[in-house]
Amino acid sequence: MNTNGFREDELVTRKIKVNGQWETRTFPVVGGRLRLAHEQNDALSLQTNLISWDGQYAVFKCCAVTGKGEFVGYGTSNSQRDTKLAESLVELAETRSIARALRFAGFGLEFTGAEEVSHVQSAESEPEQNTGKEGKPVFPEEKQSDKPQAKPVNDNSNGDGSKATQAQVRAIRNIAFNRNRMSEQDLVELITEYGVKDIPDLSRQAASDVIQSLQAQAA
Repeated sequence: MNTNGFREDELVTRKIKVNGQWETRTFPVVGGRLRLAHEQNDALSLQTNLISWDGQYAVFKCCAVTGKGEFVGYGTSNSQRDTKLAESLVELAETRSIARALRFAGFGLEFTGAEEVSHVQSAESEPEQNTGKEGKPVFPEEKQSDKPQAKPVNDNSNGDGSKATQAQVRAIRNIAFNRNRMSEQDLVELITEYGVKDIPDLSRQAASDVIQSLQAQAA
């Protein structure tokens, strides 16, 4: 099988249904594309931008500049399709946009990214995929610290008692600083209306409200 420069540990094999038939397909993880892009370019630039995020649906744009030119890819995620990663929708959309931009740039052009099919169910007829072994993460390069924090026992934040997710915190900072050009003090003044002084202390509902408010300002 031609893997187009990807290492074995950078490829995942899954069964997907094509025209009513289960077929085995190979998908490279974004880390493989990144490695190839860095190895084959003396200068590489990846610029991501959060296009929209309403707490349920995220859209990211990535502009990849390589020795061949500039390539743009968009990535989306939503809470209904990507239920397994519902706590990391912003990160998922960003990762998908990077994978697509690098794919368009020629790094594994013939391969759909593993991140783009992370929501696809495996074939029920493949018993070896359900052996009871601990599943590997969809994004091997993702650090443990990026995972959502467990809800504190003594949580006095507003809303349903759950703290803002890492995805919401990143979205707030991205929209406030990159799109609205707000200062740190401006953002602090905004979130103090919800009874907190730091973004991670917002409740999920409050964080969602802040995001919508910031997006309205950007519009």
